Amino acid sequence: MLVRCFPSLVAAFAVFALGTAGMARAQPEPTMVISPSSGPCDATLEVIGSGFAPRMPPQGLVLYLLQPGTSDVNMGSLSAAFVEADGGFTDLASLHDVGCEAAQVDSAAAKPTGRLVIAAAWNPGGPPVARGEPIPDIIAVAQYEYTTTTPYVPTETMEIFPTSGPCDATVEVSGHGFPPSTAIRLDMGVPKGDGSMGKLASLTTDASGRFVTNVDLGALGCRAAVLDDHFTGQLGISADLEERVIEAGHGIPPILTRTGYTYTTSSTSPTPGAFPGTGSGPDPRPTPLTPLSLAGLLTALGIVLLLAPLCARRLRS
Repeated sequence: MLVRCFPSLVAAFAVFALGTAGMARAQPEPTMVISPSSGPCDATLEVIGSGFAPRMPPQGLVLYLLQPGTSDVNMGSLSAAFVEADGGFTDLASLHDVGCEAAQVDSAAAKPTGRLVIAAAWNPGGPPVARGEPIPDIIAVAQYEYTTTTPYVPTETMEIFPTSGPCDATVEVSGHGFPPSTAIRLDMGVPKGDGSMGKLASLTTDASGRFVTNVDLGALGCRAAVLDDHFTGQLGISADLEERVIEAGHGIPPILTRTGYTYTTSSTSPTPGAFPGTGSGPDPRPTPLTPLSLAGLLTALGIVLLLAPLCARRLRS
């Protein structure tokens, strides 16, 4: 009986083995795509990953910039990302200063262009790998072609008047050296960071690249002051092109320019209330007559008019 079934067992095992191999081949390899794929050495990039195995419990990835000429040495950590249930992620990574530094290392012969490599590795729960140290267990890499080795130096300048005041003040912001007839947005920066807490205003520069506008710092200014955790400190107002999509909490370098405003309080200004004057103090005001007091005055006047004839008769008699 067993001899008769042996061919069928062999065939079933072969089908199972082939199916298992097919399933293994169907498992996608982790890959990353960078958008844009080329640009300045200090650009902010969108990194899209797919084919990563989700970890349980969820575990984050760290995106590193590799030191040029090496396959695993960390030049600097760029950002952290969390893999979704489908094995993918989308995150913003700012090359900023470290990207230009790596481009200069790569471009020893003053080459106008070159390639930087971004690597993804699981974060074991501790701090990221230190700069200059090898990165263990790199999962995927992607290349970015830089078109310059020097960071962008803004020619645009902004001024704020007044330069200090409460965190929710209305200030005048003026700028020059901007692209002419261009839509600009003003953002409230994250204290001690390069992120955006939200948009303050939108405007368009004139034909000479100038603008003057009033900006209400409002709740965003006081929220930033609370995050700064000081009774007085600096708030950063940044200007960038309106067409760039900037999400709150994400990095926004390279911005066109940034200027500072010194806040003198981290709490919102009290709303003026309507208080009756007391007739005393530095600004005395007479207390206005209320409807009740006016009625009382008329009643008293009527009583006086009624009593006046009686008083006159008594005086005659």
